[in-house]
Amino acid sequence: MKAIKKLTSILISATFILSNLSTGLVYAANNDKYPNDPYLGTSWQYAKAGIDKTWNAVDTENEIVVAVLDTGLDVNLADLEGRITNGYDFINDTSNMTDTQGHGTMVSSTIAAVADNGIGIAGAAGLANVKIAPYRIGDKSLNNNAITAAIMDAANREDVRIINLSVGSYEYNQSHADAIAYAISKGKIIIAAAGNHGAEQEGDDPYYYPASYPGVISVGSIGLNGKVASFSQYNDEVDLYAPGESLVVLQPNNSSGWQDGTSFSAGIVSGISATLLAQDPSLTPAEVEALLRDTAQSLGENGQVYGSGLVQADKALEALKSQTPSTNTQEPTNLAMSLGSFLTMSFR
Repeated sequence: MKAIKKLTSILISATFILSNLSTGLVYAANNDKYPNDPYLGTSWQYAKAGIDKTWNAVDTENEIVVAVLDTGLDVNLADLEGRITNGYDFINDTSNMTDTQGHGTMVSSTIAAVADNGIGIAGAAGLANVKIAPYRIGDKSLNNNAITAAIMDAANREDVRIINLSVGSYEYNQSHADAIAYAISKGKIIIAAAGNHGAEQEGDDPYYYPASYPGVISVGSIGLNGKVASFSQYNDEVDLYAPGESLVVLQPNNSSGWQDGTSFSAGIVSGISATLLAQDPSLTPAEVEALLRDTAQSLGENGQVYGSGLVQADKALEALKSQTPSTNTQEPTNLAMSLGSFLTMSFR
């Protein structure tokens, strides 16, 4: 059993609003390799993760649904038009969706913001037909019952292929672990943020949950310098890394801002995974993970190994297109779910 450590401090990233900035200040240098979305900034994450070669090279017919379990979603965002399907607010017990905190909206935008539409940004899914199913499981803190219920609901939906969890805690929770195991048994890909306290532990890098539960793809961040970001977890449960520093994201009320965090790295990997599924919907979760891992760029140095390395969307898509996917089936298992009461968690 992994050691479970508690951390009381919460890392809060500053957001810089772009609403009043001139488009010319953040436009992607008119690079024809990139979509024409004006707030892509320098688009460093596109080239670093190989998305500059995949955003317009994927199948656009197959619909792939990503369940984002977070603070909700601003469903009126112009840059997510046509990219949202039904979800549920387990805090207010309603299908009407809102996002007063903004984190869920920001994460969702890194996955599926409409590419090449001349507004806002572009998500990692590019032109693939990817939709967000938003689940509201909290605001500044998360309700333990809501987390379990949302995982179970998403797990039982045939249309949902990926569950993104850009939230977490240092406390192991059996209800969450059981719900995730059930979702995996139902063929869902679970992708979670590895955590943002890499620089705060004085050499100790504790496990972060749900990212460290069995079967979950744990995603850490790299910075602008191409190395593991100072804030990112880097323990042996981190599977992959993606850009996570100085990213432009969408915020409620059609605004945008720069953000840091493994939350957005996880969103990028969810978007890339969705493009692979869009290209070949028959892929199993194990096959998607293998494509991501086998084509990742090593980040190891001085004997330190950082999971499989930096995700490379173009290499993964190229590998997929060059092979004939195998068929693999998984039999669902029934697990008894125990509900906890309340757990304070942080958004990553």
